[in-house]
Amino acid sequence: MEEEIILTEAQKDALREIGNICAGNAATALSQLLNKKIDIVVPTIYFLPTEEVPDVVGGANALVAGLVLRVFGDLPSTIIFIFSQRDALKLASLMTGKQPSESSILAELEQSALKEIGIVLTNAYLGALSSFVGMGFVPSVPQLIIDMAGAIVDYLLIELSCKSPFALLIDSEFCEPTTSVKGRFFIIPNPEGLKIILRTINNP
Repeated sequence: MEEEIILTEAQKDALREIGNICAGNAATALSQLLNKKIDIVVPTIYFLPTEEVPDVVGGANALVAGLVLRVFGDLPSTIIFIFSQRDALKLASLMTGKQPSESSILAELEQSALKEIGIVLTNAYLGALSSFVGMGFVPSVPQLIIDMAGAIVDYLLIELSCKSPFALLIDSEFCEPTTSVKGRFFIIPNPEGLKIILRTINNP
C-alpha cells in the first residue's frame, strides 16, 4: 500500500477550485449538448489509491459503464469517467429522449449516446484542467467499457500499463428537473504527472 497523500488546507482549497471549474465547464457543455439547463451539485475532489477506485463506484463486482482514454502531452495520464449502470441508462435517456430502459443492458443506441456525452464531458473537464495547470493535453480516442468495476481497473493497470499509485477523483452530480446523474471522473497520472499536480496545488 502506498503512503497516503496528506494535503494542507490551502492544497485542499486549490483542489476544490479545480473540481468546481471542471464540473462547471462540464455542466455548461452538457446543457449545450442536450439543449436544456443542467445544474451541478458542488463536487468533491480528492486523491485515493488507484486500487480503491472500485470501492467508490459500488465495489469490484458492480456493473458500471466507463469511458477510458489516454492523455498525452504535458501531463501524461489515464482518464476514466465511470457511471453506475442505472445512471448510465438515465444519462443516455437524456440524449435519446426515450425513457430509461428497465433492462440492465445498454443497447447500441444508448451506448452511442453515452459515448457522445462522455466525450463532451471529458473534453470539458480536460479543458478546465488544462487552463488551471497551464498545460496542454492531447486525448486519445475514448473507449466505452461496460464491465465490473474491478475488471475495468485491472484493464487500466495491466493492459494500459497504468503505473500511478494514486488517482484524483472529481465526484460530480448533474441535475435537471426530472432526474439527476452521478458521474465519477478519475485522473490517473503517471508518477511524473502526479508530481506536476501536487506542485500545481502547492502554488495555485
